[in-house]
Amino acid sequence: MVIRQGTPEASTEGPADATSEATRYLCVAAHTDDTFADSALSEVFDDELRAVAPSVGFDLTTVLRHCLEARQRRIRRDAGLIIAGGMALLLAPLWTLLVAAVLAIVMSLTRTNRQGPLGPLVSVLALVAATVVSVWLLVQFVGIDTGEGESTLSWTVGLPWLALVAGLVAYLILVLHLFGTRQLLVERLRRGHFQPAASGTSPVPQRYAARLAAVDTAQHGNVTIYSGYTPFVGHGAPVAGWSFALPIHRAEPQLSGSSGADADVRFAVVDLIDHVRRRLAAIRLDPAGDPELNPERLAGLVLEDRVFVHGGLLSDDPQLLPDRGRMPRQRWSDERLRAVASRPQGAARHFLCALVPSWGGEVVACTFLHFSTDGRVLYLECARTLLEPPRIEYHDVDRLTEWLPVRQFVQLFTGAAEQLVRTALGAPVRLVRDGVRVVRHQIRQARSRRMAREDLGYDYGARAGVRELATGITYHNYFQVLDAAKHLKVVERHVLAAIVDFLEDRGVDTAEFRTRQTMILNQGVIQTGGLSVVGNQAVGAGARAEQQSTTEQPSPQGTSRRAGTGRPS
Repeated sequence: MVIRQGTPEASTEGPADATSEATRYLCVAAHTDDTFADSALSEVFDDELRAVAPSVGFDLTTVLRHCLEARQRRIRRDAGLIIAGGMALLLAPLWTLLVAAVLAIVMSLTRTNRQGPLGPLVSVLALVAATVVSVWLLVQFVGIDTGEGESTLSWTVGLPWLALVAGLVAYLILVLHLFGTRQLLVERLRRGHFQPAASGTSPVPQRYAARLAAVDTAQHGNVTIYSGYTPFVGHGAPVAGWSFALPIHRAEPQLSGSSGADADVRFAVVDLIDHVRRRLAAIRLDPAGDPELNPERLAGLVLEDRVFVHGGLLSDDPQLLPDRGRMPRQRWSDERLRAVASRPQGAARHFLCALVPSWGGEVVACTFLHFSTDGRVLYLECARTLLEPPRIEYHDVDRLTEWLPVRQFVQLFTGAAEQLVRTALGAPVRLVRDGVRVVRHQIRQARSRRMAREDLGYDYGARAGVRELATGITYHNYFQVLDAAKHLKVVERHVLAAIVDFLEDRGVDTAEFRTRQTMILNQGVIQTGGLSVVGNQAVGAGARAEQQSTTEQPSPQGTSRRAGTGRPS
């Protein structure tokens, strides 16, 4: 367990996020999913004034390095395709266009028939058919007598044999790129081979080096600077929480003649936060312990004190924003953090965060606790989020063998044939876009700095977490759902018990709190999609509920019905 706070029991050791499964799968996504790689780089590098979302269960710097390497490999591939494809068009434009059309049509017609056991055979037959048609067209074009006066026809026919050579070169460039990607996945990103410290990524371009160093420092800060409405950026999708206000009164009757003010109980909110933190720290699983003897112990539990502040409300905070022309700082001193926890006012709010990663960091159950007092009332809030696993296709890296089986060898060549026309046609657009991005980088940063100085409400907040850009829409395993729900419930139960103990130790009447505690534990709902039914209440689109009989007792864990994605309930 890691405790990120300046208390005596705190540990200064950070989590091993760089070696987590989530980090590894995001690095796989960088090389196999161009959309993810471009989105991640855009989110972090397009606006260098923007704050960074917390890195939960993964290391952002490692992932960004792989995204930059993947982009460099893609640029080299596109440059080769443009040169080879351009030569083919110049040498025999009409034949090149006809062959490209034939290849695209034949490979697309057989795409739906490649999923079964005969898939490789179908792919080979499609490739052979496209080759036969291309050779036939080649023979026909070679036999055309253009004559000396037919200059236009002569140019369109051109030299088809040399165009064939250029087309084969383009095809081999794509084959080598796909093979190189597979080898990179096998040697560096497959399970048991991933070593972030020695991952061998290409050097970072100079224009990104300073920003990457700032990101490396900021990703594990204790301040989240967010954009938009929801503050828990980077922590996943919100699920149902709870909040209520509790009157603070003494439990025992007062002596006669005592003043009414003596009935009040006063305590510091930070004392309650410290008590809850110690209670949660006690449920961590000792690495040397036996999980079967400690069924409610949580391995990997991370406790941290975190402040959330909107990115457009930093003008009055010189500690976070000492220079409006630079990225805001994302770390507060422990003294100021505790001061905000004691007096939660204004834009900055303190939360005690309990993060429970599981499945190698692929699933993270996050609980955010906020406490405050207003006169004779104690306000309690519990917000929760879930980070779901990266997309299932990123896990295919663990199915790759050291050697290349015949089936995959065939798929490599037929897949290159299927992608050749589409990839070659898109290569000029991608290269122009990348070139424009480089040229506009400094211009864009200068404009952002000017806007930040002129607009005191400039939004420095993070818009999205890179981890969330790779999240799928479903879980991959039923037990991932089970573990996520279990971790949220275990943390919730111990939080409620810790609050009761703290209030009773200070003589506070806990009758009302115990009633609410029972309601939370018995009727709590985690609703992230589909339909959930508890008692006579229904939650979700098209919800419907039926009245329970008076003799029926609520289930200790609540009841739920799923109508969709298989998320925790």
